[in-house]
Amino acid sequence: MSNQEKDLSRYEARLQDLVEGRTDPEAWLAWWDEHEQEVRQLCSPGVFLRLKPGHRSDDPNRSALSSQQAACHVLDRLGVAYQRSDRYQVAADEAFARFVREQEAAERARAQRFKPVIAGLAGHFPRFARFLRSNLEQVDECEPGIDEPAIAELEQAAGSRFPDDYRAFLRCCRELTIGDTLQLTAIHPFAHPFRARSVAIAEYWLEADGDQALLDGEGVFYYAHSVPAVRPLAKTFTAWLETLPRTL
Repeated sequence: MSNQEKDLSRYEARLQDLVEGRTDPEAWLAWWDEHEQEVRQLCSPGVFLRLKPGHRSDDPNRSALSSQQAACHVLDRLGVAYQRSDRYQVAADEAFARFVREQEAAERARAQRFKPVIAGLAGHFPRFARFLRSNLEQVDECEPGIDEPAIAELEQAAGSRFPDDYRAFLRCCRELTIGDTLQLTAIHPFAHPFRARSVAIAEYWLEADGDQALLDGEGVFYYAHSVPAVRPLAKTFTAWLETLPRTL
């Protein structure tokens, strides 16, 4: 440790309290906020960065833990004896375990919420439904379908009658989002502003953000907005949906 860093001895008691677990994590963060600039002037950049609490938007115990190792290093160089506490490690591990349990519970609840929607899709699009069941962690939204009057309203707004298989999809599922790749959302379907007689049914980011899947007659087409260009994807909505897992 350089002569400059020995000046950290003025904070010996504070660092020892942290190392031995007598300082509440929130108190350590408050102390650091008050003394950060002073500490910066008293030690090398490397020691400063190791002492600086990490994970400030996360568990305070993890912030204290991230500083504790550096505090041990400083006390070692100062020749100060200590008994390192595992207080912050234990609390951080417990918080992480709670987070994992909460995530697992949320996944189970989501699976239960999506289950009836996927069951309905299975009657029309079995391969796609199997993909959804096997990859629920990728499915962000899978909302129940709508009735015939609501579908008729969408058709009127889009200025086109939808193919029977797409209508069947809407009766089963109104919204479906799989990551950033496929987003059949509440704004869909709508008349495509740059392609006459086409209806945008999804954001489909196969090649770039903002690209779309279009219905045009009975076929499904890919709209690459940056070109712009349109190319066929499948002859029917069913054919497209059943082959989608290859690209998701």
